[in-house]
Amino acid sequence: MTNKKRSKHLVVGDAHVTNNQNLRRFDWLNGYLNASNPDYLVFIGDFLTLNSLSAWDRDKRLLMEDRRFFKEIDAGNAALDKLKIPKNTEVIFIEGNHEERLPRYLNYHPEWADGLLTIPHLLRIDERGYKWVNYREYWVSNGLHYTHIPFGKAREVGGKDICSKVEAVTVNTTIFGHTHELHTSCVHKHGQKHLQQILNVGCFFEQEEDYVHGRVTNYWKGLVELDNYDYGRFDIKTIAMGSLEREYGRRVT
Repeated sequence: MTNKKRSKHLVVGDAHVTNNQNLRRFDWLNGYLNASNPDYLVFIGDFLTLNSLSAWDRDKRLLMEDRRFFKEIDAGNAALDKLKIPKNTEVIFIEGNHEERLPRYLNYHPEWADGLLTIPHLLRIDERGYKWVNYREYWVSNGLHYTHIPFGKAREVGGKDICSKVEAVTVNTTIFGHTHELHTSCVHKHGQKHLQQILNVGCFFEQEEDYVHGRVTNYWKGLVELDNYDYGRFDIKTIAMGSLEREYGRRVT
């Protein structure tokens, strides 16, 4: 747990990096990151997609063509290599359900579970100086509780009015991803000292996966910057993907 009186947090929603994908958005992220110089850079989870380990598609041989685990890992490293982290910025890397595909896969293939085949190791999280946060766990800074997706009694929250559902299963100010949408709410519960704020941070990818074709996608794409000005309280600034491209796309050589 980190406690700091006032700080700036730059939050990157679900990035869903995979192979055969344009990674230019990480050049834009790098431009904004160094202009903003936040105290914390938080990857909220589902940084990788890991299509190669999809339980939904594993029996669909045509869909699984050209899906290769280490190609996806290479793409993740290529994306992170684009970032020049400011000297005073601490990076928090939260595991999402898509990263958790690997330990789930290893449960059925223990012959590969040698301790080195982990996402933190393969993405060089320690070497990069990032802090890793396991799926379903929280990283906490001055009353802000970050996780990929909060859980109820049996499973993760989801569906409509998701911020209200998060209010029902948490008591702290909570920032999360997972839905790819941008939502916010606040509530004050009797007996609580502080107002509880809830924020769903959207996503950070350009092109949707094929499986969403024809579906309603209320996705919001971009970055979210938080000014954590008091315990459990923050102001919100949103930076849409189009704004990032207009400001930093021309600067990439």
